[in-house]
Amino acid sequence: MEKKAETKRHLKKQKSIQEEGARTDQPPETSLRFLQSPVFHFLCIAFIAFLSYSNSFHVPFSFDDAKNIVESPYVRDIGLITEPLKHYSGTLPYGSRYIGYLTFALNYKFHGFHVTGFHMVNLLIHLFNALLVYLFVLYTFRTPFLNRSALKDRAGMIAFFSGLLFVSHPLQTQAVTYIVQRLASLAGLFYLLSVVLYIKWRLILQDTDTGERNTVKKNWAHNVLKALLYMASVLSAVFAMKTKEIAFTLPFMIILYEFLFFHGPLRKRVKYLVPIMTTVLIIPLGLIKAHKTAGTVFSHIDNVARMQTDLPRWDYLVTQFRVIVTYIRLLIFPANQNIDYDYPTYHSLLTPQVFLSFMLLLFIGGIGIYLLYRYRNTSPQARIISFGIFWFFITLSVESSIVPIVDVIFEHRLYLPSMGVFISVIVAIYWISNKFKVRWKNTEKITAILLVSIILIFSGATYARNEVWQNNIRLWEDTVSKSPAKARPYYNLGKAFEDKGLYDKALEQFYIALKLNPDDGTSYYHVGNAYLYKGLFDKAIEQYQVALKFMPDNAISHFNLGNAYYV
Repeated sequence: MEKKAETKRHLKKQKSIQEEGARTDQPPETSLRFLQSPVFHFLCIAFIAFLSYSNSFHVPFSFDDAKNIVESPYVRDIGLITEPLKHYSGTLPYGSRYIGYLTFALNYKFHGFHVTGFHMVNLLIHLFNALLVYLFVLYTFRTPFLNRSALKDRAGMIAFFSGLLFVSHPLQTQAVTYIVQRLASLAGLFYLLSVVLYIKWRLILQDTDTGERNTVKKNWAHNVLKALLYMASVLSAVFAMKTKEIAFTLPFMIILYEFLFFHGPLRKRVKYLVPIMTTVLIIPLGLIKAHKTAGTVFSHIDNVARMQTDLPRWDYLVTQFRVIVTYIRLLIFPANQNIDYDYPTYHSLLTPQVFLSFMLLLFIGGIGIYLLYRYRNTSPQARIISFGIFWFFITLSVESSIVPIVDVIFEHRLYLPSMGVFISVIVAIYWISNKFKVRWKNTEKITAILLVSIILIFSGATYARNEVWQNNIRLWEDTVSKSPAKARPYYNLGKAFEDKGLYDKALEQFYIALKLNPDDGTSYYHVGNAYLYKGLFDKAIEQYQVALKFMPDNAISHFNLGNAYYV
């Protein structure tokens, strides 16, 4: 009787798999076979990348580019940033962002401050990231759980559209067109590279454990390849940690991936993960070195784990519930993008907007857990959707949790987390499409047409957003129109006018900025500059004196005040 009942359960399970079209031996339609070529996929992704960003190569330095690149002595003199590698006697310049700033210094060494070179590097990083997204999906469908998925034969198309969506989405412009945010895209590159290399190594190891053991052992080249892949994964993790702090979550993502997509003896798997896990110490140890002693760090831990703000941690956290929902809205409908949001700060979880946002995020996280549990046996593809949801929240956690940052929202923070969303969405679309394939034979064509249309719309939106970045006056006029109650956009618009010699317009913007923020010494300083250039020296002196009341140690204000007295 028990055997008969077991047979019935097996037949029922097989029937459910067949009902969702899980025949992995069924080839794609002949008319779509050319789309399965990886070469075609790579060329298309590259074409869309260059098409979307073809108008970005002459975008000038903007916003924090001046302070972090143009005015940085480390960028102008690469010796200052490479010398610690030869004679290490202290903290590396820029700490956890050393690799990112080293690339800026290399850019300057080869072509000075010609922006085209900076933009070309940013775009190549973005393109390489899209290809890593593509490989991530392909390799994931070869893991033990996904290689029996209903969508295994669609893995190439899922990878293709995931890469296209990543490379074309207009929300990525801030991490690509805004030069200094190479820190986000480059950290994303090393992060993704580490994960992809680990998966590739793990797949080879899985084949070794389950297949031709004796043959593989005799193949020394095969063993060398395994060792190189693993070492490259660890090294890439180290580079990610030294590019931006968001890489802190990388070891945890690899651990999650290991236990979601692979199997094997626990002790053996833990051994695999130990070297990767040790990289999690790089960023904390960097903070300790920067503060000389661990005692200094721990005695001032509240200052270490925050960035340029006194905002209470709880207020930052509850505000982030709203911010993350805004991020999700931008991923779905990327309208009204803004380089400098005027975002409200919230103080209570019980504020209606915050509470509803919190419940929505709990619901989305719950979907990830539910899919993982509910379809763990019948629909393996649900596993990658769950992982994509977890990826989004975990990779976003460094900048959207309890570590207060002076700006509560920035679009470039979505660069790495967006990958999880894009992959989850594409897999979900193909899963639904696969369910209806039995009834409608053209489902796959309709799906491809729909996704191509979305990609083209997003590419056009990316091109249009890059048009706004063409000059700083246009960029900050756009920002002022979207954040009219915030002082900083008016200040930056004033600087843009000042740089063009339009001093009357600059003064108008600086005075609006001072009306909104009367304690901003830098605005008084630039008002003084505008009067100095106009030849109104008495007014310039007056403004420099006010500026020095707010920033008495500012050398350039003293220098310009001296110039105003001199003339």
